[in-house]
Amino acid sequence: MRLVNPLVRRLVARGVARDQLLVLHLTGRRTGRRHDLPVGYHVVDGVPTVFTTSGWRHNCAGGADVEVTFRGKRRPARATPVTDPPGVAALYRRLIEEMGWRAAQRRMGVPTTVGRTPPLEELQDAVTRSGLSLVRLDLR
Repeated sequence: MRLVNPLVRRLVARGVARDQLLVLHLTGRRTGRRHDLPVGYHVVDGVPTVFTTSGWRHNCAGGADVEVTFRGKRRPARATPVTDPPGVAALYRRLIEEMGWRAAQRRMGVPTTVGRTPPLEELQDAVTRSGLSLVRLDLR
């Protein structure tokens, strides 16, 4: 990742992969270190939303002012994690149904080995057990 991320950050800044990737610029809550993280996103109800299990999401707890390089432009945003397990599971299911389970497996990292869209109960269990979560990015 140390070799790939700098390249991806440059590509996103140039507007390449504009409908799939953005760079999230945030500061660690405990360390104060700056992070520039290329992440995949989906637009949900008009809001860029990152579906993730990565630890960086904890830096956004309670909402955090961040910057994003989105569609080739760097701009301020408010990162707000969605922490309600039924709500998170419902959004995962919605996108899986829209994309199809195979595409969701690739683009969202949803581990489904049964060859179908997981039922809402399974997704809610995954949210609780393995940290499936999402962060909404309200652009300013």
